[in-house]
Amino acid sequence: MTKSKAKKLEECAACLDIEVSKDDIDKAFEEIYDELAKVVNIPGFRIGKAPKDLVKKHYAKDAHQEVLKRLIPEAYRKAIEEHKLAPVGMPSISDVNFEQGKPLSFKALFDTRPEFKLKNYLSLKLERKKVEVGVEDIEKTLESLRGVHAKYVASDDRPIEMGDYVVADLDCSVDGKPFHKKRENIWLVVEKDSFIPGLGEKMVGMKKLEEKDVESILPEKYPDKALAGKSATYHIAVKEIKVRQLPNLDDEFAKDLGKDNMAVLKEDIAKELEARMRSSAEVEVENQLLGKLMDDNVFAVPASFIKRQTDFMVENSLRRLEEKGFKRQDLDKKNDEFRAKCKDDAVRQVRLLFILDEISKAENIEASEIDLENAYKSIAAQANITMEEVKKHYEKENMVDSLLDKAREEKTIAFLLKSAVITEKS
Repeated sequence: MTKSKAKKLEECAACLDIEVSKDDIDKAFEEIYDELAKVVNIPGFRIGKAPKDLVKKHYAKDAHQEVLKRLIPEAYRKAIEEHKLAPVGMPSISDVNFEQGKPLSFKALFDTRPEFKLKNYLSLKLERKKVEVGVEDIEKTLESLRGVHAKYVASDDRPIEMGDYVVADLDCSVDGKPFHKKRENIWLVVEKDSFIPGLGEKMVGMKKLEEKDVESILPEKYPDKALAGKSATYHIAVKEIKVRQLPNLDDEFAKDLGKDNMAVLKEDIAKELEARMRSSAEVEVENQLLGKLMDDNVFAVPASFIKRQTDFMVENSLRRLEEKGFKRQDLDKKNDEFRAKCKDDAVRQVRLLFILDEISKAENIEASEIDLENAYKSIAAQANITMEEVKKHYEKENMVDSLLDKAREEKTIAFLLKSAVITEKS
C-alpha cells in the first residue's frame, strides 16, 4: 500500500511525500528473487536450480537496487493519479529512506502544468502588409548588383582622395599599449563617416607606401566599455590605392548575369522581390498572431522551463557574437547581463508553448505519420542527405517525439491563421 501527501511549493511546482508499505517491499523482493533464481549462475548448481536462500545471499545488493528501481516510479505514478496532479518533465527524487524491516519513503519534486483558461483564439484580427514592388525597389536592387560586380582599379600614381579604397596595414594602441593584433592588408573606405572617427579625412593626401599615425577618440558606445571615449593611435601603412568602377546598367550587364537583356533582368528582379515581400508579410502576420496569444494569455509557467529557454537563447546570442569576432571569455563575463535581457522573452516563449498545446487539445489537432515523413524530407533536403539517414538519426537519438511536437505546433499555427480575419494595409 502506498501513502502520499501532496504539497504545492509555488506556482507550477509541487512536492510529494511518498511511503511504500513493508508488505509491498517484501512482495517486490520475492518477485525479484524468483526472477533472479531462474537466470543466475551459482557454483555447484545448474542455472535455475539454486536454492532461493543462496540466491538471496549472493544477490542481496542487486535485489535491493532493483526494488528501488521498480517501486519508486510505480509509487510516484500512483501518487500522481491519487492527487490528480499534472506533472511536466521528470521528477527530482530525494530523501530516499530504505532500511530493512521499515517502509520505503522518499520525496518527489516536480514542475506542474500551468492552470489557465484560454482566451478567445479564433477569428483574431490581423493586418498583412500589401505586397507592392515599386520602380525604386527595382532600381535599388540594380544598384546593389552594380556594387557586387564593381571593379577596383589601381590608382597608385596619385594621393588618396575621398571615395577611394585603400589596402593598408593597421596597428592600434591605447595609452601606449597595443589594442589589438596588427591587421594586415585590410580594405578601408576613405569617407567622412568612417568606422574610426576622423580616419578618412586624415588619410586624404597620403601616397602609396606612406606611413602615418592618426589620433582618434573611440566612441562612447564602443563595445569594450573600458576603452570607450579614450584616445587611440592608429598607425597606417598604405599599400595600394584603388578606385571603384561600377558597370553600366545596360543589356551587356544583364547578359553577364545570365539574362537576355535589361528588361528581362528587371522582370526577374521584380518577381524575386515580390516573393521575398510576400514571405516577409506572412512572417509578420504569424508574429502578430503569436504576439496576441501571448499578450491575451498571461499566467505563471514552470521555473525549469524558463531556465532551459533562457539558456538556449543566451547560448544562441553568444554564438552569433562569437561569429562576429567577439572573444568567448569576454562574453562569458557578461553572462548575467545576457540572461537578464533574455528572461522576459523566455517567459513569453514558454507561455506560448503551453498556449499552443492547449489549443491543439481543444481542436483535436495531432501530427500524423505523413507529417513526420514530410519533416524528414525537409531536413534531408536542407542537410543534403537521404531521408533514411535523417530518420535513423532521429530514431537513434530518441528525437522523433520532438519532431512530432513541432509538426503539431505548425499545424496549430496554420489552423489559427486560417481562422484569423486578415486585412491588407499599404
